[in-house]
Amino acid sequence: MMARMDWVGRVGQRVKLRDLHILLAVAKAGSMGKAAAVLAVSQPVVSKTIADMEHALGVRLLDRNRRGVEPTGYGRALLTCAVAVFDDLRRGVAALESLADPTAGELRFGCTEPLAAGFVGEVIERLAREYPRVNFTS
Repeated sequence: MMARMDWVGRVGQRVKLRDLHILLAVAKAGSMGKAAAVLAVSQPVVSKTIADMEHALGVRLLDRNRRGVEPTGYGRALLTCAVAVFDDLRRGVAALESLADPTAGELRFGCTEPLAAGFVGEVIERLAREYPRVNFTS
């Protein structure tokens, strides 16, 4: 069983968003060379980043073979978290954009079909004309 990790010393100060981005690209591309091309960096940079993360975390993230790479169980677990991190970051940036420009953003609403076809539909059309940079979804 893996020993509990020292968050600050081994992980918090060593694993960066860029590292997670590279890991996601490698997993998606299926090879370090293809990921390097997509990221516009050299393959040694990608290899070193993955090796450094594996060292910091104390686990193997990728299985390497002739056909490329695939995530290990540890790698899949970290990839799941990486996707969540970037989703949260996107939401955070969207919130900042919304605060910076209150006339843009997304408005989600829920109502019955008769209301959507009638009164609510009219309100949304009027708001959409007045605030063209707002996306309305139901």
